[in-house]
Amino acid sequence: MNILVIDTATRIEIVAAASNETYAGVSSESGASHAVTLMDSIDRCLAQVGVLPQDIELIGVGIGPGSFTGIRIAVATARMMAQVLERPLVGFPTPLLYAAGAGAAVGDEILVAFDAKKGRVFGALYAEDGTGLPRAVIPPGDYDIATILQKADSAATIRCIGDGVARYRSRVFESDKKVEDMTGLIPPPEAACRLARILYDADPGACADWNRTLPLYARKSDAELSRES
Repeated sequence: MNILVIDTATRIEIVAAASNETYAGVSSESGASHAVTLMDSIDRCLAQVGVLPQDIELIGVGIGPGSFTGIRIAVATARMMAQVLERPLVGFPTPLLYAAGAGAAVGDEILVAFDAKKGRVFGALYAEDGTGLPRAVIPPGDYDIATILQKADSAATIRCIGDGVARYRSRVFESDKKVEDMTGLIPPPEAACRLARILYDADPGACADWNRTLPLYARKSDAELSRES
């Protein structure tokens, strides 16, 4: 199956593609706006697996939470491509993308946290149970990182991913939990495409309407809060 996956909810731009058993990824820290770089990254990634845009059979997109602007860029791009190409679109939380790429062993937990400023993180906690899809212990949202850690299993190895972990590393690595530093992980293209395929296969009908793929912001924007005050 020809699959394209994109995520720009964080400072890391992730593009992955698959054609049968061939995978490619174009991922980097975007120095400019993702709006400037994303389409070029998509073109280069598809070229590496020998797939033209019209040959894409499934599109996957990270819906956040994370950067408001980044989320909008990825979701709008994925929805536009799904509409124009008339292809199924599957959206998934960005932390799940990272958890799926962690290579965790059964029984491990995965803490994914992106810096959300104001002393908080956009994060989630997952457990690897061997089903092929990490199970959400704490769903993606806007948290104090200590809140996520409190729910982690003290007997499990906790794989810690994301710049939110790096930002508040003393709270994570000086805790009483058994933690593994994976802060710099970028999900491999195989994991990204496999995640999209698993979610699609679970409910193909839900992926047929691109209007159903919506951003997951997890908090109100500063502009919204200003209007309410």
